[in-house]
Amino acid sequence: MKIKLFLSLFLAIFLLACKGEKQTEQVAVEKPVDSKVKIVVDMIVPKDDSFQIFYTEDGTSVFNEEKSVRVNVKGQPTTQKIVFNFPEDVAFSFLRFDVGENKEQQQMKIENFTVDYFGKKFEAKGNLFFQFFAPNEQLTVDMNGSTFVPKKSGNIHDPIFYPLEPLGVELEKLVKS
Repeated sequence: MKIKLFLSLFLAIFLLACKGEKQTEQVAVEKPVDSKVKIVVDMIVPKDDSFQIFYTEDGTSVFNEEKSVRVNVKGQPTTQKIVFNFPEDVAFSFLRFDVGENKEQQQMKIENFTVDYFGKKFEAKGNLFFQFFAPNEQLTVDMNGSTFVPKKSGNIHDPIFYPLEPLGVELEKLVKS
């Protein structure tokens, strides 16, 4: 009888101990790093996609993969904040905004484009965005509505907004002040 009681007590303690271990076990969740150098784009993106911002620091507009930040975007019918966190030692001179890889993407809308550089901000609301960026031939733009749609052009799908000179001026103000 004492053996059964002992085994029952041992089993109960063992099960409770195992149960406690399971409760304290945590899954590592990757939390995005919040940089002091970031670009936040408030926009409507109807379908899942991947956006990328390229940057230069040498005053040219020669862009490469090493100096870029990519963000996956979950499609939704309402405005969302898309945050691009950059290395804090970056000193922008120009930016290029690649707006998607999804060939089935629909009309998107820019609500706001903000560059936050150590608390100093440059902002282009709505269609003011188009004073700082020019679309390539793979985008159809409605400046009044602040909307754009990627064009289907054979096998090529590379919708891009290239920087205009006023953007370089605004970025220089942020970086040098």
